Amino acid sequence: MPPRSRSKPRRLFPMTLHPMTEALQRPDTAPILVTVAPHSHATPRGAVTGAWIMGQLDVAAGLAGRKIAQGDALILSIKELTFHAALSAGAEFVIHAELTRRGNSSFNLFLSAWAEPDRDCSLVMSADVVLVAVDADGKPRKLN
Repeated sequence: MPPRSRSKPRRLFPMTLHPMTEALQRPDTAPILVTVAPHSHATPRGAVTGAWIMGQLDVAAGLAGRKIAQGDALILSIKELTFHAALSAGAEFVIHAELTRRGNSSFNLFLSAWAEPDRDCSLVMSADVVLVAVDADGKPRKLN
């Protein structure tokens, strides 16, 4: 068995930079979604599952997308999704959305999810999501 390295341990959750500010900080804007991380979706160690977090990302992207598209919008792709830290059951879970690109019918949102256990704040997840505005038939339409 090889000897253990005494170097600094590598971070399990590598930090990424916000595409607009090149820094990792909670946005000053109003959150698009605020909820409490449920105990019913926690592992035996108390961390909420990634599946529940991704479900909340879907809801938040849909809410923000409807506002931007002024109508229905669907997720086309999640270009990047990074989990930065575990989310403890019972923590307040806040998601912010920021428009980073606007095309003819599609647009990108940068979503950041934050845990606020006791006035502290830590980044849980960040994602670059592509959405497309759709008409009543589910076909792409131009953004207003």
